Amino acid sequence: MRRYLEQFKIGFSIFGFLAFVLQELPYIPWLLWPPLDNPLQNNNPANIILGILEQAGGILTVALLILIVRKTKGKVNFINIYIQLAVFCLLLYYASWVLYFLGFTNVWLIVIGLSAAVPLYYLFISLWLKNDFAIITSILFFIGHTGSNFLNYMR
Repeated sequence: MRRYLEQFKIGFSIFGFLAFVLQELPYIPWLLWPPLDNPLQNNNPANIILGILEQAGGILTVALLILIVRKTKGKVNFINIYIQLAVFCLLLYYASWVLYFLGFTNVWLIVIGLSAAVPLYYLFISLWLKNDFAIITSILFFIGHTGSNFLNYMR
C-alpha cells in the first residue's frame, strides 16, 4: 500500500483545474440570465444519503483532480479514449444547457444531459489523469448526483 501511495504527491494539476473551469462555464449565464422555466433553481437532494454522496463526491473529485498528481511525469496523451469520452460528456453537457436555456426542461435532458454527464466527465478525466482517488469519488458523485435528480424529476 505504501509503495502505491508513493506514486502520488500533493501538487497542482493544471489539467484538473481546467477540467473544473470548463465544467463550470454554463453557470455564468445561468446566474446572470436565468431561464424563465428553471426547474433546477430550487433543486434539493432527494434524500440525505444521495445528498451526501453528491456533495462530498463532487467536492472531493474536484479537489483530488486539482491537488493530487502522479510523481512520474509522462507524456500527456490527448488522443486517448478517456479524454475523448470526457470531451463527449462535456459537449453533451453544453448542448443540454443550450436546450435548457431554450426552454426544453425534459426530465431526460436533466437526468442524462445535466446530471449524469458531469460525474461521467470527471470519471473520464480521472481515468485519463490516472488519478485513482478521483476515480472513486467521481463514482460516488455519479451515484449521488444522478440518483438524486432521477428521483426528483422522474416523479
